[in-house]
Amino acid sequence: MESAFLQKPTAFWTVLVICLTGAATSALAEWQEELTDQIAEELNCEVSFISQVTEREVEGHQVIMAKVHCVDKRAYDAYRGDEYDLFEFRLCGEQDVSAC
Repeated sequence: MESAFLQKPTAFWTVLVICLTGAATSALAEWQEELTDQIAEELNCEVSFISQVTEREVEGHQVIMAKVHCVDKRAYDAYRGDEYDLFEFRLCGEQDVSAC
């Protein structure tokens, strides 16, 4: 006789995905909020959405790269080399910017 768990594995995977997604979302939310606040203050950009997100750990530092899209259609590449650093922004469309 199979246990209820084995009879309903979909429920297990659903709960697992919800838990993992919640953990990932809360981790992302912190730096996304910092990014959103910083670009609003520095560049008067109301963030529409963030895309092309890359998070890496390099020599013990959490590196974040992303593209920030403003409501007014401007776009910036954002880079932060460590969780304690401020983000650096580069306007897409400027010369010498190949990442945009």
